[in-house]
Amino acid sequence: MPATDPTIGEPLTLPSHPAAPPKTPFPLLAVLAPLVGAAVLFAIVRSPYMLAFAALSPVIAVASTIDGRLSARRRRRAAARAYAADVERFAAEVEAAHDRVRAVLQSRHPAAAALLRDATHRPRRWTEPSERFAQVRVGSGALPSAVPVSGAASSREDRELLAGSRIIDGAPIVADPAAGIGLIGVRTVARAALRGLVVQLAHAHPPGMLALAAPPGEAYDWLDDYPHGAHPHDEPLRLRIVDDAAEEDERVISGARAPGRTAGDIPVVPARGVASTGVTTAVFAVADRVDELPAGCRVVAAVEADGTITVLSPPEAVGGLRGELVTAQEAAAFGRELALTARTRGVGVGTPLPGAVRFADLVPAEHSGDGPAGLPAVVGVAPPGPLVLDLVASGPHAIVTGTTGSGKSELLITWVLGMAALAPPERVGFLLVDFKGGTAFQRLTALPHTVGVVTDLAHGEASRALKSLRAELRRRESELAGLGVSDIADAADGLSRLIIVVDEAAAMFAAFPELGELFSDLAARGRALGVHLILGTQRATGVLSDALIANCALRVSLRLASDADSTALLGTDAAARLPHNQPGRLVVSRDGELLTAQAATTEPGDVDAVAQAYSGASRPSAPWLPALPPRIPLSAFGQAPPGSVVIGARDDPDHQLQEGILYRPENAHLLVLGVRGCGKSTVLRVIRAQWAGEVIVVPYDIEGAWDALERAESLLHGETRDESLPADVSLVLMDDVDALLERFDDEHRDAATERIRSLLTDGPRAGIGVVCTAAVLPSGLRNVHGRFGERLLLRHADRQEHVLAGAPADLFDPSAPPGRGVWRDKAVQVALVNEPDLGEQAARSAQAAPPVLEFPTRSITLVVARSPGTVASRLRHAVPGLDVIDLTDPAGASRAADASLIGHDATSTATGGLTVAERARSTAIIGDPDAWQSAWSLLGRLRPSATVVFDGCTLAQVRAVLHARILPPATLPGHLLVCDQALDFSRARMPS
Repeated sequence: MPATDPTIGEPLTLPSHPAAPPKTPFPLLAVLAPLVGAAVLFAIVRSPYMLAFAALSPVIAVASTIDGRLSARRRRRAAARAYAADVERFAAEVEAAHDRVRAVLQSRHPAAAALLRDATHRPRRWTEPSERFAQVRVGSGALPSAVPVSGAASSREDRELLAGSRIIDGAPIVADPAAGIGLIGVRTVARAALRGLVVQLAHAHPPGMLALAAPPGEAYDWLDDYPHGAHPHDEPLRLRIVDDAAEEDERVISGARAPGRTAGDIPVVPARGVASTGVTTAVFAVADRVDELPAGCRVVAAVEADGTITVLSPPEAVGGLRGELVTAQEAAAFGRELALTARTRGVGVGTPLPGAVRFADLVPAEHSGDGPAGLPAVVGVAPPGPLVLDLVASGPHAIVTGTTGSGKSELLITWVLGMAALAPPERVGFLLVDFKGGTAFQRLTALPHTVGVVTDLAHGEASRALKSLRAELRRRESELAGLGVSDIADAADGLSRLIIVVDEAAAMFAAFPELGELFSDLAARGRALGVHLILGTQRATGVLSDALIANCALRVSLRLASDADSTALLGTDAAARLPHNQPGRLVVSRDGELLTAQAATTEPGDVDAVAQAYSGASRPSAPWLPALPPRIPLSAFGQAPPGSVVIGARDDPDHQLQEGILYRPENAHLLVLGVRGCGKSTVLRVIRAQWAGEVIVVPYDIEGAWDALERAESLLHGETRDESLPADVSLVLMDDVDALLERFDDEHRDAATERIRSLLTDGPRAGIGVVCTAAVLPSGLRNVHGRFGERLLLRHADRQEHVLAGAPADLFDPSAPPGRGVWRDKAVQVALVNEPDLGEQAARSAQAAPPVLEFPTRSITLVVARSPGTVASRLRHAVPGLDVIDLTDPAGASRAADASLIGHDATSTATGGLTVAERARSTAIIGDPDAWQSAWSLLGRLRPSATVVFDGCTLAQVRAVLHARILPPATLPGHLLVCDQALDFSRARMPS
């Protein structure tokens, strides 16, 4: 029955009684000391005056005794004063603890008069969370205190102090309405006490949770304006007021029951009022005597004429309470205040809301007062009728909150479809952002209003979104400025509005914090520019910035998990009170009022019906450009201007453009960097397919690469260009230049690198443009990397290499398709072209060269081979009539010496035993490098008139045989290196 007393503060301690001061002992030493001193002095000086000191002994004794008693009296008085101060402090501490307890109890169970007159209790109105009746305050009286007190009560005064700390005066005495409360006494006074109880329950429980029913008649007219309803629907708490005298008076006056307050609407449920259906029913009864109360009243209180209340039952009843009496006028005024609160908070019951609403069943109608620029949308049903939300009139932006499973995504779809049903695509476009994978908004893509569906921004998409939307704001500002207006509502040609709908905005802002500033800017400037936000999130507080929330005047909330989230967004906890088993039930805060409604659900046919209505309409321009496609054919681009080629498409969200990128070889060399498979070779094929001038392709094999670089070097030194081609810049295309250089030996690599450096340095002067691709720029070319005026950065192995190459970090995409890269800090996609790969060019080069080694008539060919015997045998079989001399054979060495003396005309005199026929034949003298270096004199005689062929020899062996530090062309294994008399080299193949 009494309110539970909370323990407040630290334990208190009873004051300790002062101890009695100790008795002062007789100062025996003080008496004996002068006597002993006088005797000693007299014995020394023999003066009778010394005996006068003995007289000090009794004086000292008396003085010490008097001083001890005075000191003891002072200590007793000081201890008494300290004890009195402790008693006063203890009493103050007890009173302070009782004040704190009373304050807590008063806050938990405020008096009815305080609820009527004190506005400080309004924030706690309708905050009772449980589906159990809140306890009501019957009156104020003495309450046992649980304030802890330590210390033993050893005296009557201690017992009085302890008893005073155990009782709190003026504390609330409460009762449980579910037990049933009966009030007996004078009817007018008992009804005043009953009104105080009803006021407390109406303050604690909102409409929809508590239903009130009272007897008809004037005695209870004060209940007419209470929003808690007389006819319950789904309220879990029901209060029935029983007053037989009031019903009898009404029957006598009118002979009929007044509608709306029929006491019989709620049956009396005994046994603490808990029904088997989960509905709790309480009874408040008024009677003259105890035996006239209904059986459901377990708490019985007698009310005196002066307002004093005595609780008669239960057994632990208390008496002498100050009652909570309320006049009918005060109770009626309180009911009108509750009705106003119910309307503003959107918790009025009125007509019960349906459990489900179909979008197709709602009749689209123009919202009253909407101008041409409005965006009304029928999204559900409210007690007054269809719920129409106008983002322009009530916005300009909206927040939609709700926990998982509350129907938030479905509401967003309904809202978008409702706006589309009443506005054509030329008036409004929707940009839908879904951070749940894109399934929620997928069906809305059929609407011609939908300009884009963006899901899970990643790999630079967040940066694109930020830049695109900022560009959209600039575009709209420019258009309004061109029309001479500052607000889209004043634009005569009716610029289209853009609605950005975000589902799971919290996930978006958490993944990409940089978007928070952009959306705050959109919220601040969007109204005048015609850009509106609808942000869906599970909770707004702590997720969305205060600046963003402040600009979202239209707020819709489905069920929320906490009162704090609901109060922060709506100013009421109504969203936290919504039923858990009713998806789509929502509370709307708009234009200073709150409204409870049921959202409509859509079906695929609803979207198709709206889309069909605008089948001939064109989609508005998209402010958020889609990502570049992974495959763009070269045919998608127009003809490039003279002197330039199209490489691919560039994404420029800063200007809302996706256009082709041009490369002009006469202006700069081009370097393409990227890992294997990123599309580097495609870049070269695209350029080669478009260039009308001379193109020198540096193939993969070292022979073709060496010859191509030699041809490019000859152009650099002024050699005549191909007259059949336009007199334009000559292009040198090198694919995977880093891998290509690694295929050469050290000296050929250095020479090839130097040729490339010369092309990069002097090429523009000679009309040569160089395009190189590489995974990493070779070390030999890094000192001239600045000569590459243009760079195309394709996919790299990791973000660090991507950034070190000079690309923005936000454009790094480890899963980028081939051809996706960065050009001048913008994302690009390289075009595709049906051209043969550079590898095929290398294969054709290998098939075409070199020619078969020839042996002219009467010629001498010196063959330096690692396997001279094998070569000699092959030549004997492959070239009939060829005189093959093997230096490794002793007989062959003497024949070679004779051959060195042979003239080359047929009329020469025979020498050395050779016949004229033998002198007319071609001769091939074969030896390994060591044999030729041993026969140096023979080599010296033959070299001026003979051709030297090297088969499988190293560069050192070639130089040793020729006795010259020259660099022959690079040669593939299996090919022959041929050196003529002028030290000019060519390649050949051994006859088969």
